[in-house]
Amino acid sequence: MSTLYVYPKLAPPFSVLLEKDEAILGRAVDADVRLPDAYISGHHARIRRTSRGWTVEDSGSKNGTLVNGLRLVEPALLSPGDEISIGAVRICFDRPWTAAVEITDSPNLAVRVSAAVPSRDIISRSTDAGGVHRLDPAKQGPRADRLILVINEVSRALLLHKPLQELLEYVMDLIASHLPMDRGALFLKEDVPEKLVPRAVRISNPQLQSGPMQISRGLVDMAASQKLSVLTTDAAEDPRFAGRQSIIDMGLHSAMCVPLETGKETLGVICAERVSSREPFTDEDLRLLTLMANLAAVKIENARLVEDGLVRDRMERELRLAAEIQRGLLPKDCPSCGDFEIAAESMPSLHVGGDYFDFISLPDGHLGATIADVAGKGVSASLLMASLRAALQSEARPGVDPADLARKLNDFIFRSSASNVFITFFYGELDPVAGEFRYVNAGHNPPLLLSASGIQWPLEGTGMALGMLAGSDYGEGRVSLVPGDILVLYTDGISESRDPSGEEFGIDRIVKTIRRAADKKALEIVAALFSDLREFSGGADPEDDRTVVVIKRPSGAAS
Repeated sequence: MSTLYVYPKLAPPFSVLLEKDEAILGRAVDADVRLPDAYISGHHARIRRTSRGWTVEDSGSKNGTLVNGLRLVEPALLSPGDEISIGAVRICFDRPWTAAVEITDSPNLAVRVSAAVPSRDIISRSTDAGGVHRLDPAKQGPRADRLILVINEVSRALLLHKPLQELLEYVMDLIASHLPMDRGALFLKEDVPEKLVPRAVRISNPQLQSGPMQISRGLVDMAASQKLSVLTTDAAEDPRFAGRQSIIDMGLHSAMCVPLETGKETLGVICAERVSSREPFTDEDLRLLTLMANLAAVKIENARLVEDGLVRDRMERELRLAAEIQRGLLPKDCPSCGDFEIAAESMPSLHVGGDYFDFISLPDGHLGATIADVAGKGVSASLLMASLRAALQSEARPGVDPADLARKLNDFIFRSSASNVFITFFYGELDPVAGEFRYVNAGHNPPLLLSASGIQWPLEGTGMALGMLAGSDYGEGRVSLVPGDILVLYTDGISESRDPSGEEFGIDRIVKTIRRAADKKALEIVAALFSDLREFSGGADPEDDRTVVVIKRPSGAAS
């Protein structure tokens, strides 16, 4: 679940968990996230969960909304660490603000290595077989006493579970309290391709607040890749402090970098620096930081597992809810319509998807048939489809032609969804007596009308997908279904299904299957198509939703 970290200019920072699909940000009393700033509108901006992730958009505010320094002109997709500026309030998405930290390739930064020891050697010398920290008999004395007291205290402090980010901040607080430092940073390996990301930073020296914390890539690589606990001591030759004699005169520059190692993997590194201290870090400090990092790594791994489990549980609940919504949208049975045979089937990928089909029995005896595909998956896609279904059921009636219906639905979807969400939509009305089929195709895969004579007509698009542009205009198409004709409506999950070599099923195979089963009932035609799909794909689970509607006028029917 995502979190907003809010930093008002004149009030304490706070965080907000995004539990609903939408959060209004502003100064109003009814705003979901109230922001105390006179330059912020009542309903200034909103954050929404979409099929692609969380987006932020300005709500027509007077002073605008910025994301990473750029003014919003349309909804923007958010990534962890993105910064939203509203008035004088800074909001960080899914990752708290940290001071600037740079891992640099400069060969001159703190390169005088005083000690580089495999972290496992330090840990093994400080633990017994059961993993309990003990004193090295050769190190008895005040330092050893301090070491064991600190490790015991840190072990007790880390017993209780904390959310991951809170834990990372707490770990840095513990380290800073027992190993005074001017600056420190905790990095975790994240993203694809994998990289080290600063997740918690401490800068206690006011003289160092203005510039970024720079860390040698070589130092970090020794800890992260070689699993070494590294101690460096070098100030006068450090180019960062050229011209800053006051800092150099105060003492040596000393740094430590140790891996966050669990035994199975390295999760990241912890770096600490002393610049103004008259005492550099010692070998004993390196040992203490290594042991604290080892304790922290185990807790970080557990916190990640808990959060991953919570995310999986939430996703499973979301999928189950979306599946229930989707099942409620689809017809339980296909209707009868004169002498026409009608059959349909929908197979969602990943439990639930964005495909939808439906039938509407109109008072004049005509039958409305629709198939649609929303750009997205999960609960948001299902809810949008539920909205489409409600609007369709309300607007489809005698006297409203398919083109007018599409215009109304388009404007409704445009108002009700984010700018990156759209729906491909096909709707037709069948006159069972005359056999006439009037339709509108809003950016959907062209349905196929196959005649008994072997002629094939694709019902091409008559306008753009719903929700893409307000005020879009739509045309209307008309065809006649005579005895022996078969009309096939489908989504791209059918035509774009792939075999193990990557080849698509394609339109030609759809036509071949329908032709081969043309003398069968509509229900059997649908079953034959799905059977061929399974065989073609080698039985693999579908990568996209697959939906088919077949409307057949039997050869013996009166025309």
